[in-house]
Amino acid sequence: MLLCSTHRLPENHECPFDLKKSSEFENLITKWDILYQDALDFMNTELTVAKIYEYVTTKQMTKDEAIELLGYILETSENTEIRRISILAFRVLELESDKIFTVLESCILSDEDPIVIKTAAEVIQQIFPKKSLDILKWVKTQNKG
Repeated sequence: MLLCSTHRLPENHECPFDLKKSSEFENLITKWDILYQDALDFMNTELTVAKIYEYVTTKQMTKDEAIELLGYILETSENTEIRRISILAFRVLELESDKIFTVLESCILSDEDPIVIKTAAEVIQQIFPKKSLDILKWVKTQNKG
């Protein structure tokens, strides 16, 4: 069941199994509403924060996919401005999840770039005002933000 982007649709590889009639498949798609292969397709193109924003706002990408890809950019980029914009995109796209909280918290606790730390602290406070109180108190005691 792992197919390349050209052959991932049943009509393109003559699959004898009718996914459209499978209630298990329908429940899975409805429940998760994300196709990992689609996220990989996006990653194979030159992906920028601006393109992620465009894809989400035009409904070509789900918010869950955006969270994964923005986190990937944030973790792998060495460019401070790109990392800062990735953090800001969480707020602009109104993305709220435990995963985002964890990503922002990790930036605050372990990142060495003061601009990234400050941006993460500002965004975590805006998105998670109550949940972020402890981490923001810690930031102030450490003079990190």
